[in-house]
Amino acid sequence: MEKYHAAQFDELIRAALQVRLQAYAPYSRYQVGAAILTERLKIYSGCNVEAADYDGTHAEESALAAMVAAGERAPRLLVVVGALEGALPSLDAPNFTGPCGKCRQKLMEFSSLCGYDLDILEGIREPGVYKLRQLSELLPASFGPANIGVDLKKYRG
Repeated sequence: MEKYHAAQFDELIRAALQVRLQAYAPYSRYQVGAAILTERLKIYSGCNVEAADYDGTHAEESALAAMVAAGERAPRLLVVVGALEGALPSLDAPNFTGPCGKCRQKLMEFSSLCGYDLDILEGIREPGVYKLRQLSELLPASFGPANIGVDLKKYRG
């Protein structure tokens, strides 16, 4: 955890909690917020956006899109929080959730691009106690650009 400061964790969690409240989730009523800290120490956040065809956008995808739209390509740390509509997770009890398989694959694309493993912030059962997990732990033996002979050098930020 030495590569991050506690204040960065708090700022990232706050960003995810805040954007979660903007989620559009009329079907599942499960609001998700995600925040990404980049190599340049910028934070990009996103929320889930559902649609009647059930092919909505996940919070992690929204955060990645915001990051890419801002010209960044190097996510370092991710936090995802979620809860049913009406629930109010807080900094002390943010209700961490892990990225789904679809989002893990998209996140792996950027880990491949940057050449390092993305860290994911998870909570332990005590307020203020966190654990870092690496994306490769959640998506072992992943399939990515190298598997199909794609060199992403020109896409690096």
